[in-house]
Parts: sequence; structure tokens; C-alpha cells
Amino acid sequence: MKYLKNSFKNMIDFFAGTSAYFRDVLLMHGFMLFILLPLLASSTRFILKQGKIEYLSYDTIPIILSKHPGVLLALVIVLFAIIIAVFFEFTFLLLSIFFIKKREPISLTNLLKGTILQLKKIRFSTILFFLFYFFFVLPFSGLGFNSDLLAKIKIPAFIMDFIFANRVTIIALVGLGYLVFFYLSVRLIFALPEMILRDVPFRQAVKESWRSTKNHFFKILGQFVVIGGSILVVFVLSYTVILSGQAIIESTFPSYALVSAVIAMTLLQFILLMNIIFSTVGVFYITIDYMDDEGFLPDLPQWFFEQSKQQKKEWTALKIGSFAFIAAIFGIGVGTYNTNYLSNPSVTEPLTISHRGVDASNGVQNTLPALEKTSLENPSYVEMDVQETKDKQFVVMHDFNLKKLTGVNKRPNQLTLEELTKLTVKENGMEAKVCSFDEYLNKAKSLNQKLLIEIKTTAQDSPDLVERFTKKYRKIILSEKHILHTLTFDTATQLKKEEPQFYVGYILPFNIVGPPVTNVDFFTMEYTTLNRNFINAAHDDGKKVYAWTVNDEDTMTRMMFYGVDGIVTDKLKLLNQTIRTDLDELTYSDKLLHFVIGIG
Repeated sequence: MKYLKNSFKNMIDFFAGTSAYFRDVLLMHGFMLFILLPLLASSTRFILKQGKIEYLSYDTIPIILSKHPGVLLALVIVLFAIIIAVFFEFTFLLLSIFFIKKREPISLTNLLKGTILQLKKIRFSTILFFLFYFFFVLPFSGLGFNSDLLAKIKIPAFIMDFIFANRVTIIALVGLGYLVFFYLSVRLIFALPEMILRDVPFRQAVKESWRSTKNHFFKILGQFVVIGGSILVVFVLSYTVILSGQAIIESTFPSYALVSAVIAMTLLQFILLMNIIFSTVGVFYITIDYMDDEGFLPDLPQWFFEQSKQQKKEWTALKIGSFAFIAAIFGIGVGTYNTNYLSNPSVTEPLTISHRGVDASNGVQNTLPALEKTSLENPSYVEMDVQETKDKQFVVMHDFNLKKLTGVNKRPNQLTLEELTKLTVKENGMEAKVCSFDEYLNKAKSLNQKLLIEIKTTAQDSPDLVERFTKKYRKIILSEKHILHTLTFDTATQLKKEEPQFYVGYILPFNIVGPPVTNVDFFTMEYTTLNRNFINAAHDDGKKVYAWTVNDEDTMTRMMFYGVDGIVTDKLKLLNQTIRTDLDELTYSDKLLHFVIGIG
């Protein structure tokens, strides 16, 4: 009961300190988002350009490792800069909450100086622990702090689907691993703060954190649950009240709907801002508060007293006037943006693309019966996969090993086309024959169905694969208006060079530094790290963007809100239904909901 009472008291104190957190979190967030991240992305692109490497992806990494030591060294330096920047952000915010807890106001200049001072005292062991804790333990435990630099460290959804699909043992091991990492994240939560705030050596800090959390695991966990849960409840309720209020105004006072919607959107933006602040400082507040409760929060550092001797700067009439002017300009900008957003369409209608030629498990992937069924839903394109065979023909197959679908433990390129087409593939309780690419093309032509052809490549492929493929299929691909994409960057660029009239895309499993500079026509991006910035950058370069593989309504809506040009899905009927719903005449409250979904 005492723990519960203290948790709720800490929750009230946490929310009461909003104004104190505001300056430091927003300044750090703005610096990371608008200065450091663009600088790091530009530096990475510049380094790759110097090595004549078009893009950083899984198929260019081996080339960098073997042939470009200078590029490798420069990229390692950039990676080290990212690590130092995350450590700087962590230290800055930790010190900020430390002084707030001590009820000692500190100027931004002194806070920056104190952070830099801590960086000067950094030890190699501290960096190693930081790497282990923040790039390994916290991401797997789910207790990481909200950092823009860490926001892109995500495991793509298709990898998670592959890991978990029908693998009970792996799911159990991952669940167990999560519990272990969660336990470690709590037991080691004070190690890094002790290294920073008390200059405690690595080994001692780890031992003290482990000792101080002994028998207190559930107390600390309770703090996370209460504060984290309260943040979620407060902001969900806030969004609900604002959106409900807007819906009521639209139905009762329609003439005021736009004005109220602009105000509602401004409030939603403010709540989003507050959400960023609270979710950022939550882990720091819990850490500092517990250290204070247990009596091992250090006294104010000597450098604080030395720097605090400087005379405080007073607010002058010029400063007040400048602040008011900037606030007015900012307010006008926000109001104009919100009015334009609410007055214009908020979603775009994407192309509908059936993944592997199926819709809601209506057949066996990449087979003729499934193609025939799926084409009845009138997708813009049916996406399918092509691989080279042993006799240099082309077969329709996704997997690089035939065992899962056919029971034959061989690669497609270990069998001839004749041998492959004798095999039967089984999936979703159905079965069908493996088909050649020629058969699939002929069936698509008879159905008047356009295809998105994915060319899957392996290390065993013949050197002239692209040349032979283009020569054999150029005419039918162009006449039937099929399009192509591939996960291999060189293959995508070669296809475009061999036949400039081909409409070619490059498949990206994740977004690192934005769209690559290349001669292709579109990008097919895995949706997990796809955002509006990537899409806008691609559009500015004249490229389309397709999202894959999107299978739930909320993500479909979010992708349309971002402005994707096409959506690849296993659930074509759901996508068509979502498009019809979202493209109906939207109310202002609908647009506000899309805004919340898009920023959420």
C-alpha cells in the first residue's frame, strides 16, 4: 500500500513539473530533429557519394567492407558520432531532471557546460556499458527513453513476421528473452546515472545499481506502470475529448466547424508536444526520484556553484518584445498550416497491389489459380516473384528454398524449369502446380491483369540474367504495361539501363538516410520505418513510393495520410474497403483523426 501511495504521489509531482521540463526537452528535441539528424544524414550521403556508392543497404555493405576502407572508416566515425550524440542527449536530460529535483534553477548555458564537462570525463567502459544498455537491453525491454536518434532503430515488421510465423519454440524463447532483458533494464537502471552524477567507476556503478534494486524490483516497476499508464490515459482522454467536441460542433454549429477545427488541431499539436516531453523525461524522473528516496542522489556538483556565480540575466523590454514577436509569427504559421491542412484533402488514393498474387489466403501464393481469384478483386497490380532456374529459364517462386511449399529441400536454381513445374505447392489448405513465368504472363494477359514483377536474385545467378530477361520479355512487359522491382540495387539500375522504358522500382527494407539517388522510377519501402519525409523527398526527386506489406486498417490509413502512391497487401478486400471509407467526403473531425493517426 505504501508503494502504491508513493507511486501516485510521484505521478502527481511528475505532471506538476511540466513547466520545468519544457525548455530543456524541447531545445534538445529541436536540436536533434532539425540540426543533428539532417547533418548526420547529409554526412552519410556525402561519404557514400565520395566512394561512388549510391546507397547504404544490405547489398552494398559487403562492397564497402571489401573495397572501400576509406568509406568504411568515415561511416564508423559517423556511427561513433551518433553514439556520442545519444550519450550527450541522455546526460543533458539527466542533469536537467537532477537540478529540477534539487529545486535549483540552472541556466541553459550552465547546463550545456555541465554536460560537456561530463563528456570530457567519459571513460571507455562507460561507452561500452552505454552501448550494451541503450542499444541492446532497453530496445528489447521496451523501457528506452524517447530519442530522435534512436527512433529509426526498429526491427522491420517482415522480419518479425518471418521469425514468429508458425515457430512456437522461437516465440517462447523471444518471450523469455524479453523478460530477461526487462529484468536487467530495471536492475541496471542506476548504473549509468551513478557514473555521470557521482563519477563512480563502471564496476562499482553496476554493483551499486544491482544492490540498490535488490528486493525493490516491483517497486520500480510500479513507478513505470503508474507514470507510463497515467501518461497514456491522460493523452488518450485528451485526444478523445477534443475529437468528440469537434464532432459535436460540426453537427450542431456547422458554420463554425472550420474555426473550431483549427483550434482543435492546435490543441492536438500542443498535446502531442506535451506527450513528447512527458515520454522523454519519464525514465529520467523515475530514476532520479528513486535515487533521492533511497538517499544516494549526490549533492550539487562543484562546477554548478562555480558557474552560478555569474550574474543572472534579467528579462529586458527588448527580450520580451522579441519573444512576443517570435511567438506571434509562430502562431500565425501554425494557424495557416492548420487551415490549409483542414481545407485540403488529407489522404491520397493509392494503387492497390496484391502481395504474391493472393488476397486473404484465397489460394497458394504465386500460382495461376490464386492469380485468377485475386484478379476478380480488380487490383491495380498483382505482385509476384520470379527466379532463375538451373537451365536459365524463369520460374514463379518467392522462397529461396522449396522445402516449405513443396517439401523439396533444394533451391529453385538447383532444378530445371521442367523439374520445377512438376512440383506441387501447398499453402492455406490448398495446392497448385508451380508455374513458369511464361505461363503466369499468359494468364495475366488473358485476365487483362497488370503485374508488379519482383526479380529475386541469388549469388548463383548467371551474370547475364538481366540482359537475357530483358531481351526475352521486353515486348510483353511494355505492351501489357507491367512494372518491375527488385531488392538488389544493381539489378534495378541494370534493368533501367537495358530498357529505359521499363518502369522499375527498388525495394527498401528500411529507411536510413532517405531515398537513394538512382535512375529507378519508384521505391517499394517496408512500412515500419516509412514516413512522410521519405515520401516527400522521393516525390521531390520525381519518384513514386509504394508501401509493403500493409495488412491492417490503421496502417493503411496512415500510409494514405503520408501520401504513398501504392500499397502492397495480403488483404486486398480490406484495402479496397479502407480506401472507399477514407476517400468519402471527410468531415473535419475525420481529418483530425487522420492527423492523430499520422503523428501517433
